[in-house]
Amino acid sequence: MKLRLAVYITALLVCCVALQGWCEEAQEKFTMEEVVVEGKQERGIFEAKTTQSDTESTVNREGIKLYGGAGKISPFKAVDILPSVNYQSADGYGLTNNQSIRVRGQSRVGSTIEGLSLLNYGLTPGVSDQWLFDMENLSSISLYRGAVGPEKSFAPYNTGGTVDRILLRPTDKVGFTLSESHGSYNFNKLFTRFDSGLLPSGTKMFFSFSKTGADNWKGSGDFKSDIFSFGISQKVSSNVKVELFGTYGNPESSAYRSLTYAQSRDLSAYNRYSYSDNANSSDYYDYNKSSFINSAFFSNIEIKTPGDGKVTLKPYYARERGRTLTGITVSGRPGVREWVIRHDMFGLVAQYDTKLLGTDFTLGYWYCNQEPPGPPTAQKLFLINNNSLTYTGRWAILSDPTENHEWHSPYISLGRQFGSFYVKGGLRYVYEKAPSIDLYNSTNIPDVSLEDAFGYTTADPSGSVRGEIIRKALPNFGVNYAITKQLNTYFNYGRNIGRPAFDTWSTYANNRTAFTSRGLTAQYLWRKIKPEISDHFDLGARYNTDLWSVGGAVFYVISNDKSVSVADPNLGGIRYSQNVGEAMSYGAELEISRNISKDFNIFAVGSYNKYEFTKDIHVAANSVTEAKGNQVPDVPVYEARVGATYRFRDFAFTSALRYTGKRYGDVENNEHVSAFTVVDVDIRYTKENIWNFKSITAGLAFYNLFNTRYISVINVSDDTRQGSASYYTGAPLTVVGRLEFKF
Repeated sequence: MKLRLAVYITALLVCCVALQGWCEEAQEKFTMEEVVVEGKQERGIFEAKTTQSDTESTVNREGIKLYGGAGKISPFKAVDILPSVNYQSADGYGLTNNQSIRVRGQSRVGSTIEGLSLLNYGLTPGVSDQWLFDMENLSSISLYRGAVGPEKSFAPYNTGGTVDRILLRPTDKVGFTLSESHGSYNFNKLFTRFDSGLLPSGTKMFFSFSKTGADNWKGSGDFKSDIFSFGISQKVSSNVKVELFGTYGNPESSAYRSLTYAQSRDLSAYNRYSYSDNANSSDYYDYNKSSFINSAFFSNIEIKTPGDGKVTLKPYYARERGRTLTGITVSGRPGVREWVIRHDMFGLVAQYDTKLLGTDFTLGYWYCNQEPPGPPTAQKLFLINNNSLTYTGRWAILSDPTENHEWHSPYISLGRQFGSFYVKGGLRYVYEKAPSIDLYNSTNIPDVSLEDAFGYTTADPSGSVRGEIIRKALPNFGVNYAITKQLNTYFNYGRNIGRPAFDTWSTYANNRTAFTSRGLTAQYLWRKIKPEISDHFDLGARYNTDLWSVGGAVFYVISNDKSVSVADPNLGGIRYSQNVGEAMSYGAELEISRNISKDFNIFAVGSYNKYEFTKDIHVAANSVTEAKGNQVPDVPVYEARVGATYRFRDFAFTSALRYTGKRYGDVENNEHVSAFTVVDVDIRYTKENIWNFKSITAGLAFYNLFNTRYISVINVSDDTRQGSASYYTGAPLTVVGRLEFKF
């Protein structure tokens, strides 16, 4: 692999030198195209917002290319350059399931594509929607921090805001893109995309394929995935446009092994601590992995109506089939738990936009129907014997969802200009029906498929639940004041919604004897769940000129009914999640981009965030977790990002520094995780209109340039107590070379 990488890098450098003769004639051609949209302007890598009354940042296509991470794999990595974003991954590419993202300290961050919630749990419980579309097929990524407008995103849970991706549409001209990347730890990615151009029928389409693979940098295990995607745009008439998008992927990933807190304090000894090659151990790498097959299809139908009106319809469907293996102890012996995950989901967004008496008017309706999990519904148990798995005859959880999880959400938004003021208000009503689940007796079942297992057992009425109804109103209000053409201030208030404590049902399923012996049913616990509600207040300002783009905000958040784990002394101390936690956060953000010249751009972002529980957590009658006033786990108080891009002729040199402040691994703030700084460097050479190519790009990137050792992911909940967190080391120096040809 080292020889292959050396040859590849050498070829890149030779290519750069060979092409340097054409630099002079291309110098005048290489300029960044400025795109101007109402309320938006391109400023380097950011799309500066000028009229919005909320805290929204958009990373444009150039920013995705420069700061999208090694191999351009994870869309969450691209927004890590924005304020108050703490994205971490256990590997340098974002290939693993061991990832985390927090925005303003909140872990429940919505994840959408074109505003739609596809495989909508973000980074959990499956492999997430990041594997639906390659980043090469994205035109921009937006992050809504704080309150999310009722018409802007349809993620079911978004207390931390929402990450929304916009796809790169089929182009008007015929085109073909071919790129290949190779990097450290046998990383390789092939990406191809064909654009048909505008056909006589008014049709445009693209088709893309990617093949990605890499080894686990710590030890045995690997990752691989193929993704097929397409997009079709059809202009039916001057008033009707129809778009259809689809994708298919099959990611497989070996897990990274976590550390205890004591191990995390000695990275010289445990930095490469990994799963073993011993097939008789539950720590065997092949017993700790996941494999999935995902697909999604959605349409965007736009119909112009008389006047200024427009009707938009977005039907969608997504499907996920897969499993996750985890090495555990089963009946005191080495074993494996197989979590069977099967999602089917479909939905529709219907929206009408118009202008009434000088007022921007939006009326819409969102519907989503999703098959569980969560909570986990099917987990099978195995013992390890003679280097192989032997079925135990029982399941940890065996259940059948009889009614799916549903959301019905009408919404309205009004906005109007009053001189220099733009005032906007809206309301989203959420009617959420939790799933109905029949729990089955899970012992003495032969080794058959999930579908066949139900024929060998009977339902357990005490553990079965019927869907509870959740009703919430989510108001949103904002005002933007234009002091000058370049300077705007804004205020925004809004309410976001978080995930109820669905894992309460899983706790019951795994400890049903303790509950039933005291006459408690799963339905009793199911009735007690309710969503977390967070009220967000933002006060900010934006300044935009041809040279500067500056944005800043102060924020305050009140979080009620947070899910916290509470021990019940009447159940032998069994802990289960309840929505009883209360917290608050306040802080400030700054985002600066400066065009020093047409060839030199710099940016800097920083954030301060104090996120704490406002009262102690009573985990049992005589036991209190002292949480009041302590920083929530895995939330740095200080974060900063600094970067620059310098263009010299056909070369582009980009560097970025990422600082993450001190964090804690427990709510008592006893487990300290040191701050760290990571430096990345990217070098690109682009030659346009050469030979028969539209462009040729050669690139070489270095991530974690100085090979810093640090803790990346801290696997915790907001109320994790001392000794319960899992820690993952950050990836070492990772080098990636890339060649791209555009025809």
